[in-house]
Amino acid sequence: MSTLLRRPATQHSEELVFAAHKVHIAKATVSRHVVSRRFQSFIGEQRSVARISKASYRHPLAPKDPSQRNVAISSTAVSAAVAAASGRSSSSSSSSTFSHSLSAEDLKKRAQKALLLQLQQDVLWEGTVIDDTNNRLVQHFMKLSANEKYRQARRMLVVGGRAMIEELCQAGFRPRHLMVNAGRPIPDWANDQEDTDVVLVDRKVAEAVAPGTDGYVGDFEIPPPPMKEHLIANHQRLNRVLVLDNVDDPGVLGTLLRTASGFQYDAIITTNHCADLYDHRVIRAARGAHFQTSVPIYTLKEEDGDDVYGLLNHMVERNNLLPLCYAAQEDSADASVPAALQHTDGTTAPAGGRVYHSSVVGASPVVLPTFRQSSSAYAAKVVSTSQCGAVPRTPLSDFCLDRFTRLTGAADDDRGGYVLFAGPNHKRNMMHRLTTRVARPTTQLLLDCLPAPTEAPSDLLISMSVVLHALRPRGNWDYLPVEAKQEQSSVDLQVKRASVDIGVNRLQLSVDDINLDEAEQREKAHLANEFMRWRRLSKRCGSDYEHWMDAEQGRVQGMMKDDQQRRTSPWLTKRARKTRPMPDWVPNIIDEYRQSLGRDALSHEREVSAEFRRPPPRT
Repeated sequence: MSTLLRRPATQHSEELVFAAHKVHIAKATVSRHVVSRRFQSFIGEQRSVARISKASYRHPLAPKDPSQRNVAISSTAVSAAVAAASGRSSSSSSSSTFSHSLSAEDLKKRAQKALLLQLQQDVLWEGTVIDDTNNRLVQHFMKLSANEKYRQARRMLVVGGRAMIEELCQAGFRPRHLMVNAGRPIPDWANDQEDTDVVLVDRKVAEAVAPGTDGYVGDFEIPPPPMKEHLIANHQRLNRVLVLDNVDDPGVLGTLLRTASGFQYDAIITTNHCADLYDHRVIRAARGAHFQTSVPIYTLKEEDGDDVYGLLNHMVERNNLLPLCYAAQEDSADASVPAALQHTDGTTAPAGGRVYHSSVVGASPVVLPTFRQSSSAYAAKVVSTSQCGAVPRTPLSDFCLDRFTRLTGAADDDRGGYVLFAGPNHKRNMMHRLTTRVARPTTQLLLDCLPAPTEAPSDLLISMSVVLHALRPRGNWDYLPVEAKQEQSSVDLQVKRASVDIGVNRLQLSVDDINLDEAEQREKAHLANEFMRWRRLSKRCGSDYEHWMDAEQGRVQGMMKDDQQRRTSPWLTKRARKTRPMPDWVPNIIDEYRQSLGRDALSHEREVSAEFRRPPPRT
């Protein structure tokens, strides 16, 4: 009986062992199957494991590490909730004793409330005011303001100021986030933007993000910079180019960018360790010059692999530019002044060679400033220092008078413009560097209204505003070329000019004319009269062939309009268009190419055009 009972037990144990062995074999088979399926998924079969969704990575501020995406309740939030609850029950009891007296359900509700508050501040940003500078969004703005590499990696910049942000939104640019100081009204244009998240922050956070603003800060995408290849192979000739050299002050750099963009220079180039273009202080001073496209702004850096002076020399030779330079202070003696002007004691004498040696023992010699003499003609005014190899200098007023008032000044200006190098010259070697590394000789400009750089360093912002205004393109009507002898002033001439050339046209008034004062009206009328005079003179200089081409183009456009009118509204009467007949000696190019031409006709046309010689114009 015992053997009979023992046999089922033994059989049962064997069955258990066999079952365990089958389970082990099944697990091994499944693991082998999974491994094989995983291996086979590399060659195109269906995966046995589902792919991880990337929906959680769409948030721009979400950490890449999944372990850091778990929201943890901060101790401050828990203590604040406990303190609030303890204040309602009894102010004398401590938070620890009150936490023990609460039930598990109440503690769970308070933890969920604190968790919801943190989620609102970290993810939703709506219905809450961010007062912690360690917030991810606040850290994002602070890094954009302070870290240049972070700006380049994110391709974003910080813009402060309600007026400037509103102007950019009206121009079509949208901020990704708009930080508004708590208590400030949210503008209507911000609510209309679907792609913009409005975030309310505390005053302390707003000052940490962008100090000195009016409580409105936004992060915009960096506009695409112009291609540097345009400097190498530009389609339109560059006539006015501004090169900023080592302008490390963000406020000065932004103001110069705004001034040059307002004066419509053809290109602006920053070189040699200028301040970062996308710094929030540069953007605030530039007032949106980074987002305009009429004046391209280039950045050349040697650490990025750019051949700075190679590109500048290529641009100068390609566009036939005259190198000019303005420096806020003079070069040092070791950099720019030759050995002929250096004394044995190391003191550098000016062009006049005046150095004061004191009789006091141990006193260092003092360089006396040179006297500036008045000048009238540019050719006689250039301070020629070719004997000692220094850079030629000229006053700004003399350069402008010679450049813009002589008879051939406009023609010279059309054949080639100039490139202006400007900088504070901190290292005191700017002129020497330009002389040795620029292909063409550089002329240094001096200001008559400010002391010379040898006497005292001038303010770069004030002086550069004067220089940029004097050399601005297309608009300096005071420097028109003199084509005829000026008449002597008389009462009749003054009355004639006052009634014809000066003053606003009273028959065509607009709101803009009424809002202008008398001086602005006179200037506007003067500009309009000069433009009409220039258009009349330029049209008179054209030949008969050019006049006929204009008339022929007008006739063809009229025919196209008549054809379109005949198709759309045939019931309207046609207007007869009469043009001046073509002169006999002008080849009718349009009619010849209007008919179908074969191979023989094309060869004959090529021979005729090669042998044709245009007769001289009739006098």
